[in-house]
Amino acid sequence: MEELIFTSIKNTFSGKLWGWLVGSASTLLAILAFAKNFLNATIETSIRYGVYFFLALLVLRLILFFLLNVSKFLYFTYHESVYGDAIILLRDSFSKIHELRKIEEIDDKEFMEVMIAFCNNLKIIFDKKTKRNSSVSIKVPVKGNVNEMTNVFNLCRDSVATKTRDTDIYKQANHTIIGNTPYQKIVNNILQGKKDKLFYKNNDIAGSNDYENTSLGVYADGKLPYKSELVYPLIPHQGDRKANNYECIGFICVDCEVKNAFDDKYDVAIISGVADGIYDTITIRNRQKAKL
Repeated sequence: MEELIFTSIKNTFSGKLWGWLVGSASTLLAILAFAKNFLNATIETSIRYGVYFFLALLVLRLILFFLLNVSKFLYFTYHESVYGDAIILLRDSFSKIHELRKIEEIDDKEFMEVMIAFCNNLKIIFDKKTKRNSSVSIKVPVKGNVNEMTNVFNLCRDSVATKTRDTDIYKQANHTIIGNTPYQKIVNNILQGKKDKLFYKNNDIAGSNDYENTSLGVYADGKLPYKSELVYPLIPHQGDRKANNYECIGFICVDCEVKNAFDDKYDVAIISGVADGIYDTITIRNRQKAKL
């Protein structure tokens, strides 16, 4: 608090406007003589009014800068808390997946528990960040790796969304890459080697005229239960990013029930880190499954 007050006082006596008001003799005299020249007051009264004006201006500037600095402090404190919690939650999840990678044959039950834990922790992070309900899922191809003609299904969801979204109708729907705008755009960018456009973010799905989603027909009212969406491909973060060296094995999808839920910087960094972290384990499991 003392630092906020000190900073506010410092701000109060700085700035071009304040420097112009008190740094120019002609401006200072004009203000002190304002009441005398325009209100027919005596010189003593005019000077007193001028002093009152400066004091009021000082107090007003101090209050405004204090409120501004407090709001900045609360904003950064909240964001530090959100992303600090994210580091802790994801550290725990990554420690579990590192242990899983050490196992020669990955057990399906343990594998799914780790994947669901990632989804649950990401949900906690984005619920806190957006202050609303969010959902997280990991989509993988029905067969092979991702290409334009691939069909995908839910490898897993967070525990809350699983109860409401994984209906029989949803499972029976044909979820194709070409029928879903997020997957379609990501795959096109991967094939073109656009390493700076690997994610898909839409903060106003209802307002997007060119948006397609194979889940629209799953819901009775034809409306998705979310308004914002962030999708990132399951690809390795490091390595050669030429188009022919990409190997996408699925997607991490995060959605939220409100508009403008996601940003391009920290939110993308979080899910890209998760995508990179689980890539090897899913790849190993896929290879094991292929041998059966």
